[in-house]
Amino acid sequence: MEFEVKLEQEWLWIGLPVEIDHFQTEQIRKAVKEKMQEGYVKYVIFDFQKTSMMDSSGIGLIAGRYRELAVRGGQVYVSNVSTQMKKILSLSGLYRIVTPWEDVLTPEKSVQENI
Repeated sequence: MEFEVKLEQEWLWIGLPVEIDHFQTEQIRKAVKEKMQEGYVKYVIFDFQKTSMMDSSGIGLIAGRYRELAVRGGQVYVSNVSTQMKKILSLSGLYRIVTPWEDVLTPEKSVQENI
């Protein structure tokens, strides 16, 4: 498994793999579902630090988490996004529903350091 999923209070951090394709997306989706059943999740952070490629299934993964959290008043964040991934997120329209983590100035940011 090339990705990580960590739950801290109501924050779920997802460290994405180098390539996000259909196979990886299904593995991530399953792991995220299991973690979300462990506790109440209101915020999700997708960490793109290692990611260099993402296909449409990755876009669907992020959009699906947004839909799931929107009914709870939650939010989806993206962090460590490379120039290439920024283009994909922008062209796909995901930047209309997700927030770049670097743009957030809140006390909750310290949660990411504890995860």
